[in-house]
Amino acid sequence: MAVCSILYQLATRPEQQEKLYQELKRVLPDKQAPLTSEKLNQMVFLKAFVKEVFRMYSTVIGNGRTLQEDMVLLGYKVPKGVQVVFPTLVTGSISEYVSEPESFMPERWMKFESSSKIHPFASLPYGYGARMCLGRRFADLEIQVLLAKLIRTYRLDYFHEPLEYKVTFMYAPDGALKFKITERSDD
Repeated sequence: MAVCSILYQLATRPEQQEKLYQELKRVLPDKQAPLTSEKLNQMVFLKAFVKEVFRMYSTVIGNGRTLQEDMVLLGYKVPKGVQVVFPTLVTGSISEYVSEPESFMPERWMKFESSSKIHPFASLPYGYGARMCLGRRFADLEIQVLLAKLIRTYRLDYFHEPLEYKVTFMYAPDGALKFKITERSDD
């Protein structure tokens, strides 16, 4: 679902898709060249774009923890055994944590390009701490490689009605993703 959301956001944001393509052309002049960790580390905009999608359209709607002991949270006594949920969909849209939370701005995650306020917990797609997702690094790597190879070779377009997102056990585009995929010429 995360990749579907990222591809939809790329296809509906042609200027940012072009910016990503230019970054990929710079890092991978030969689109057939293997991706190395060194090259992936140079893909700053790619990582920022993914992080911004996760902030605004987090696939995971929240991270839960079961209290191991009675606790007082913001003046409320919460008994042991209650599950407390950290709503990732909400935290990424609070202006105390994110400047202009309603705006899609991947650059906010690029330290050298951004002066906007961003709390590190504004995007927690994999959770945090000792119980965060064990597959996080693998998932990030898989997403980065897929996007790098796909956008370096093809342009994605979406010419249909905008999709709404719906909440089920995940937060995902509601409807069929019908992309026009055009092979890029290396100009």
